[in-house]
Amino acid sequence: MLVALSVATGSALAQDGAPVEPPALAATLEQCATSVLPAQRVAEFVGSMPASAPATRMRMRFDLERLRPRDARWQRLRGVPGFGDWEASAPSRAGFVFHKRLDGLPVPASYRAVVRFRWEDARGRVVRRARLRTPVCAQPDLRPNLVPGPLTGIFDTRPGLAIYTLVVRNTGRSAAGPFSVRVGGATTEVDGLGPGQSRTVLVVNALCLAGTSTLAEVDADDSVDESSERNNDARRRCPLWGA
Repeated sequence: MLVALSVATGSALAQDGAPVEPPALAATLEQCATSVLPAQRVAEFVGSMPASAPATRMRMRFDLERLRPRDARWQRLRGVPGFGDWEASAPSRAGFVFHKRLDGLPVPASYRAVVRFRWEDARGRVVRRARLRTPVCAQPDLRPNLVPGPLTGIFDTRPGLAIYTLVVRNTGRSAAGPFSVRVGGATTEVDGLGPGQSRTVLVVNALCLAGTSTLAEVDADDSVDESSERNNDARRRCPLWGA
């Protein structure tokens, strides 16, 4: 579901006696802003249509469509406020332009609008129709994604302890801020990790037993907003041979 929606005011091109250049018949994508932050993911669609005799009023309707990576085809989104309704111009205008803006777009997905146009005469009869699609606004998931890699370990000089080394990777598209890494019941803090980078993190904890598994977890305190929260932990075989 869309987090937020705002609809710009429709505007008709007034005739004041001077010649007015009517707008072209078009469906355009005026803005497509991507961001890690949901509130800054924006798509703005614009429809425009010229007057056409003998019509005296123009109408325009936007239907929103979405394509997600797992979708086989474009899906029309129903129930989105401001979409699926006919917008009307004032009568006897040179043209009609209308904007639709969406904020807080869920990701990853692509969005477009199907814009339908109608010209009506003074009695409300439709004398002309048209339909166009806007260009696509692609919204990738730009958030970081932290995943645990291989786990190794050596015996510490202190009895009963081991030094574990866990490779942590950021497979996402943006940097992760500070987060914690947990191996077994011990944690350590990491000051951040850039996109596509990896880091070996040291954690001191009790010895694991040969043949057992140890839980390795990244972003253990859920401090990072990630593209996936389901791959933050993994069980690794105890890396201490002879333990």
